[in-house]
Amino acid sequence: MTIKVGIIGCGLMGSLHARTLHALPGVKVAAVHNRTRSKAEALAAEVGAVVYDSYASLLEQDLDAVWVATPDHLHVDASKAVLESGKHLFLEKAIATSLTDAAEIVEAGAKHPYLKAMVGYPLRFSPAYRAMKQAVSRGNAGKPIQAWSMRTHFLDPNQRVYDKYRDHYYDTPSWYFDDETAKGPIFSHGSHDYDLLMWMCGEVESVFAYGGTYLLPPGSIADAFTVSLRFANGGIGQVSTPWVTRVEYDMTGVATENLTVVNNNGVLLEKDDDGPEQATSFADNDMWVRLNAHFIDCIRDNKTPLISLADGLRVIAVSEAAYRSLKERREVQVDYSALESVMRAEGKAQP
Repeated sequence: MTIKVGIIGCGLMGSLHARTLHALPGVKVAAVHNRTRSKAEALAAEVGAVVYDSYASLLEQDLDAVWVATPDHLHVDASKAVLESGKHLFLEKAIATSLTDAAEIVEAGAKHPYLKAMVGYPLRFSPAYRAMKQAVSRGNAGKPIQAWSMRTHFLDPNQRVYDKYRDHYYDTPSWYFDDETAKGPIFSHGSHDYDLLMWMCGEVESVFAYGGTYLLPPGSIADAFTVSLRFANGGIGQVSTPWVTRVEYDMTGVATENLTVVNNNGVLLEKDDDGPEQATSFADNDMWVRLNAHFIDCIRDNKTPLISLADGLRVIAVSEAAYRSLKERREVQVDYSALESVMRAEGKAQP
């Protein structure tokens, strides 16, 4: 069975997903759309797709699923249109740039429970982070006490940026640096880490953020930040994914009552009370393949995707609290009321 897919948004992420899907067996990238037609034409030539001048006309085609990879603040209408057309939805992170928009997308998904919908948080599919999750989920690990994620980057609107995860250079879209629409890395980029740590440690209860605009022009987004987290289980955490560090490095860890596990730039270090520290190297990171293949398998085999739209809304709740804390210089409680309202409307209790 060939799964036919469409791509809405042919920029950095849409192109990445299209190329990844094109290489998967049993998948046909059949249709693409982008506001700038030349980008769509270049991608279509590469993957053998047809270009459509609107996503409405793309959604009229015989497709099984559609990947929405437009700028974050433009996700709502396209995502709802995909679901209303009866097609499965893969939605790039962050699912939206406000709680209201995110809730609208989750509500649309709830109206079509027979359709698969997933949010694109690839770190959950990284071999090193999956090994971390397995370690902290073991019965003898105990409760998570402290967690941290520092993944440093350097983004400058005036120069090409090296992407260590995809091993290539790219031009940063201008909307990345627009505080009114993107809200900066504390909201969007950090959402990867909020999702990752909640996956391992549980729901975040409150946050306190420090940060500011340091290398970018005055009035731009905050390009460096750190966010302290308090989890509902009493544990604490910290997230920092600044855009000011020219040396790129990842350091993510979780300390539970009975063990500590750390991803030190692709080397997994694990230590409990019963033996020596163990080190495992992960040279290859095929998370983009695993991410897209997982969603294809969910469609083909009628399985539940690992990352739901509701999960995406939870992350937005934390992102919004972090953004508010940065602006207001105070601790902010995470507001899950939008998710709770959606769940009540569907007659479900929040998990």
